[in-house]
Amino acid sequence: MSPRSEEFIDQARDRAQLAREALAAGHREGAVSAAYYAMLYAARAALSEDDESARTHRGTWNAFRLRYVITDAFDAALLTLAQHAQAAREGGDYEAVTPSEEEARRYVDGAAEFLAAVERMLDGG
Repeated sequence: MSPRSEEFIDQARDRAQLAREALAAGHREGAVSAAYYAMLYAARAALSEDDESARTHRGTWNAFRLRYVITDAFDAALLTLAQHAQAAREGGDYEAVTPSEEEARRYVDGAAEFLAAVERMLDGG
């Protein structure tokens, strides 16, 4: 894996851990935000391996969808989860919407699943 992709994967792992810790501490908004960023950084790691990048969140998700989801290299349901996590993060960050415990847990668990799927994809399996 390229050094830049490794940096993104490391950030994704750190954010996934932060999401678990925030959820355990009862900080649901922070957990959702960290979970979302774990998925975003994992997506950026995958794109980086193919010498692609995007300047925005939307651009990252669009490029990821085109490169991996449409080609069946990545599970579309996990991309949908990331997009829902983005909306939940924005609700918490910009509108003071507190996610339910169940919703926060779904995104934290989903981030771990998303990250693992990207790592498998990058490892060729």
